[in-house]
Amino acid sequence: MTVKLARLDNIPEIDKSSAARNRRREPRFATWFDAHIENARGDSAKVLLAEVSMHGCRIQADQAWLRVGGFVAIRIENGEALPAIVRWVREGAAGMEFLRPIPAEYSEWHDLMDAPF
Repeated sequence: MTVKLARLDNIPEIDKSSAARNRRREPRFATWFDAHIENARGDSAKVLLAEVSMHGCRIQADQAWLRVGGFVAIRIENGEALPAIVRWVREGAAGMEFLRPIPAEYSEWHDLMDAPF
């Protein structure tokens, strides 16, 4: 039995633009704000919050104890800490995903996203 092959001229072009590669759920906001991070073992450090979104953030930090998959809490000012999981660590920076979106009552975080940079 012989089967004809489908023609390949109907294959759509692959969009290689940066917008197509960016799979984030929401916009991230650049910031430059002091923050405090702590893990479950009690290791803590002052870090620089470089980007923030409703579901995560990027920090500038060079802490040896920051590990991919590690659970941390990050806080700005004297507000409540947001629990997060570290998703990546490289070149003096780390990205983390909050365990839940930033609650509406965490106004200090929302102010960072509303402030022009």
